[in-house]
Amino acid sequence: MKYLTGYAKTNGHVVLEKADVKGINIALAVCGDLDPAEDDDSLRVIGRTKGALASFFQNEFTAGIMKYGEDYLSAASFAYSTAPAAETPIIGPGCAFGKGCAGILAAGSKAYVWVTEGSGMCIVRLARVFGKSRFVRCISSYEGGEDVLELVPGSVIIACPECWTAESEAENTGRMGRCINASSPTENIAVSVLSDEHIPLFDPDEIASDEVFDRRLSELKGEGFEGCIASLLVK
Repeated sequence: MKYLTGYAKTNGHVVLEKADVKGINIALAVCGDLDPAEDDDSLRVIGRTKGALASFFQNEFTAGIMKYGEDYLSAASFAYSTAPAAETPIIGPGCAFGKGCAGILAAGSKAYVWVTEGSGMCIVRLARVFGKSRFVRCISSYEGGEDVLELVPGSVIIACPECWTAESEAENTGRMGRCINASSPTENIAVSVLSDEHIPLFDPDEIASDEVFDRRLSELKGEGFEGCIASLLVK
C-alpha cells in the first residue's frame, strides 16, 4: 500500500510527516488550533510544538516501526497518549497542540486517530454506505477520543473542522455548519459542509501525488472553507 497526504488551511496549523521504513509506509497528519486569536498563550501552537511532533515521528516512531514493524502502532499508540504525570502527551486526546486538534498516525494497514474534546475538530472517513460513497464521522470533538482504524487500498481518513461534516449539518437542522472566525473569536460565520459534491476531491483513482491532493483540497476554499484540513489516502 502507498500513502498520499494532502492539506489545506485558511487558519490554524498543520503538521504532515511521511516516510517508508523497510517497505512499510508511515505517516502523521495533525491539524487544529482553529482560534489563534485566543488570549491564553499557553493554548497557541508554536514552532516548538510542531518541532516536537516532527521529532517524535522522525525518531521514536520511525525507530519503533523499524524494530517491530507495523504492529508497533497498535501496541504503542495508546501509550503515547497517556504521558506520565506533569508531562503533556505528544499525540492523543490530551496532547498540547493549541486549543485543540485532530490527528492521524498511520503505519501499514492501521491508523491511530484522535480528537481533543471540545476542539471543534473531528475525524471523518470516506466509506461505502449502502453502495454509495459518503463521509462518515469516526470521532467527534463533542466527547473527544481515540481509536485504531483498519486501512485498505482506497481508504481516506480526514481530520477536519467538526462543522464541515454532514453529521454536523444534520444535528443543526435548519442551519448551516458554523465555525469560529479566527479574526474574531466571538463571531460565528456560516460555511458549507463536506457533502456528496466533495466526494470527487478524495477519489483515490483521480489522485496521483501529494501535490495533486493538495490542489484538490484547495478547491474547498472556494466553498467557503474556514480552518484546516489534513487527509491520508491509501492507494
